[in-house]
Amino acid sequence: MTNNSLWHEVTEKEKEQIRKDSKKLLNEFASKLDKIKAPEGHFENGIGARDEGDGWTTDEEFKNIMFSNAPFVEDNSIVAEKGAWK
Repeated sequence: MTNNSLWHEVTEKEKEQIRKDSKKLLNEFASKLDKIKAPEGHFENGIGARDEGDGWTTDEEFKNIMFSNAPFVEDNSIVAEKGAWK
């Protein structure tokens, strides 16, 4: 076992305290959510899904500028390596 002060075996007493604190936190959060009076407008079509619109049209000049600045474009999409900038 390690002597690192940031990690230790959790005792049953600590586990019970974590359970109590978690339950208290969730109950407080739920009670605050109950106080919010906002309409749920995205479920108004009766089947539980929102109505899709036509979307928007992209300005061709903007699209050309974006693609010309992108390092790699394929099939009308910008291709980027996920997480390479980290």
